[in-house]
Amino acid sequence: MSKSKQVEKPDEAERSTTEEPESEGYTPHVPAETDIAELTIKAVVIGLALNVVMLTANTYLGMRSGMTISASIPAAVISMGVFHGLRRVGIGGTILENNIVQTMTSAGEALAAGVIFTIAGVTFLGEPIDIVTTAAVAFFGGILGVLFMIPMRRYLIVNKHEELPYPEGTACSDVLEAGDRGEEGVKLISFGFLASLLYMWLSSGMAVFKTTLERAFSIGRTNGFAIGGDFTPALFGVGYIIGPRIASYVFGGGLMAWMMLIPLLITGGYLPDSATGKPMMAQAMIIWDQYIRYVGAGAMIVGGFYAILSMRETILDALVTAGDELRGSGDTEAKRRTQRDLPMKYVVGGSVLVALGLVAVPQVKVGLLGGFIAVVAAFLFVAVSAYLVGVVGSSSNPVSGMTVATILIAALILKSTGVTDPVVVLVTASVVCIAAAVAGDTSQDLKTGFLLGATPRKQQIAQVVGIAISAVFAGWVLFFFHQAYGIGSGTIPAPQAGMMALISKSVLTGTAKWGMIMVGAVFALVLILMDIPVLPFAVGIYLPITLATPIFAGGLVRGGISKYVERKDDEDGTLEEHTTYRGRIIAAGLIAGEAIMGIVIGGLYILEIGQASGAPFPVGLAAGTQTILGIVAIVLLVAFFSGAVIRNAPDV
Repeated sequence: MSKSKQVEKPDEAERSTTEEPESEGYTPHVPAETDIAELTIKAVVIGLALNVVMLTANTYLGMRSGMTISASIPAAVISMGVFHGLRRVGIGGTILENNIVQTMTSAGEALAAGVIFTIAGVTFLGEPIDIVTTAAVAFFGGILGVLFMIPMRRYLIVNKHEELPYPEGTACSDVLEAGDRGEEGVKLISFGFLASLLYMWLSSGMAVFKTTLERAFSIGRTNGFAIGGDFTPALFGVGYIIGPRIASYVFGGGLMAWMMLIPLLITGGYLPDSATGKPMMAQAMIIWDQYIRYVGAGAMIVGGFYAILSMRETILDALVTAGDELRGSGDTEAKRRTQRDLPMKYVVGGSVLVALGLVAVPQVKVGLLGGFIAVVAAFLFVAVSAYLVGVVGSSSNPVSGMTVATILIAALILKSTGVTDPVVVLVTASVVCIAAAVAGDTSQDLKTGFLLGATPRKQQIAQVVGIAISAVFAGWVLFFFHQAYGIGSGTIPAPQAGMMALISKSVLTGTAKWGMIMVGAVFALVLILMDIPVLPFAVGIYLPITLATPIFAGGLVRGGISKYVERKDDEDGTLEEHTTYRGRIIAAGLIAGEAIMGIVIGGLYILEIGQASGAPFPVGLAAGTQTILGIVAIVLLVAFFSGAVIRNAPDV
């Protein structure tokens, strides 16, 4: 088990000038002094193969359902199986080689999310999918996401280790450590994995029960109150890992949106014509889609800039470090293995080349001003994305909200210079969206590496290679699915892409909802004045309540178990250590099981096995029965999880 260990801090005068905080309070799974295989040929080959598979699967699933699957944990599980098989013929692999595989694989998933949320939107504006344009924009955006994250790694991953849990990164580390440590860890991860796999197959594969339970209601003359949750194992596991405090902020934002703003808008007569005559829950969803998401985007714009302001010393320190290294005064090689990033000269040089490429490559079409906006916005939102995923996880990272913010800013600036083509705005925002998505993924991978004791530089190289391969295939994959099904069709509706295209056009034509954006911005300012974390709350406003609620439920269970430990006489901390370890490992298994089942269900859709919509093999139960069974399933999930965490607890 990898955990924080309190050790005596050396005197400032005695501390090595090259030593970082990670050596003061945390001991990684693989010590920095250990020489171990990491970035090897077999790890790269396996990683690239899984990279393309996950890119293809997530491109389809994202355009079909509007959500992608985090690839890190599935890749870690698959690579452990592959290396276990290779070990039988005398090849094998180390835990850090497994880490390289998941790092390269997840690069494809993150890049796919950015592509399908933005570039696919050109089809809604009457433009075809251009393979070269898609590949170029994906490559430039992805590389910016990796490079801009590098100078922030020390602050976000190392210095903020205790504050930012990075749930998927932590879970992935737990998965790899469980496989490396032996029987106990494997049993725990398998328990969570199999429980989640069965849960999701019964719900998504056979429609035995519903995971989404929601209800809208009226109180007096006020209509449109709505509450609910998509109670899946992965969201529950993320909530458990991030804990009750952060989960409460996210849920608080959701409550404000769905129990305050939406009822006020519906009762106040702001119901669009498209919602007339529909059930109240459907009306609430339409109001959220057309109004509340703009409130969340406004809050995230202010919260994002405030986060950048809060990180100003870190950014300035990174720039000073870059200047020192460029002048040759940095002592990079003297650092411990676990502290070495790619040299800043590569970061600065690569960023300049990408900026030039955005302007010089004719297929990109953003021009000098668009390229400048893309690079500056990418730097800002990479920082925001890297921080946010540390708080709420990649699954709840509101990349589309950051993209909306970029579209609003870019469209206003470009419109003032005479630009009238929404495609230019959309492509500019695509670079930022892809950079933010990749930065969030990169942050999780670097957190995994930090916990395991990986070399950051080797992970960053693996990420760059993974992005390059993903970008080459992204254009072909997107083109294939558009030719096969038609982006915007019933099979692959691509909801985010359609929304981004609509917003790009609406800003240029003067029909954007600036009032709602201002409401969110003012609300964020109020939170800042009250010293309340803005971004988690803004995420709660922007996301559907069905995502915030299960995250909150997981956080509540974590808080309940912590209270149970506090009531015991646990002076030596053995009970706390027991529940912390088991809880994290089982939660990681829950996340892994759902992710793998998502790939399986997606594969069935792609191969046209079973029904083409809904569950592939539904058993035909009535909706009421599915709801009742869904409640039972949720209760059993919480009970089994809590019991497994506390089981075999030491006597205290």
